[in-house]
Formats: sequence, structure tokens, C-alpha cells
Amino acid sequence: MCMVMSNQEFKALHHYNVQVKKLKKMKSIMKLCGKLARLLVGMARSDEAYNPDKIFALAA
Repeated sequence: MCMVMSNQEFKALHHYNVQVKKLKKMKSIMKLCGKLARLLVGMARSDEAYNPDKIFALAA
């Protein structure tokens, strides 16, 4: 829940999941936890820094 409150990109994705996709709030948070895990693994494998533009490119 902290990532949704403090990170603007995840806050926007959570809002999109709840309002547009009609997911329940907890289901949206669990989906974002999975996204964060995939993001961290991808960053570790490719040795890249966090880039918020890539998150929204994948979400669109």
C-alpha cells in the first residue's frame, strides 16, 4: 500500500485498475505487487535504473 501512496506511477495504475477495469482495491494492489516484482527482476537482469516511462508504455 505504501507504493501506491508514495509513487505517482503506481497511484495512477491503481486508479486505472479500480476505476476503469473495475477491480476491487485489494485485487488491484495485489496485481501491482506482481508488477513491482516483475519490474525489479527486469531491472536486476538488465542492470537498468527505474524508468517510469516504461511502466506506462507497458500499461497502455
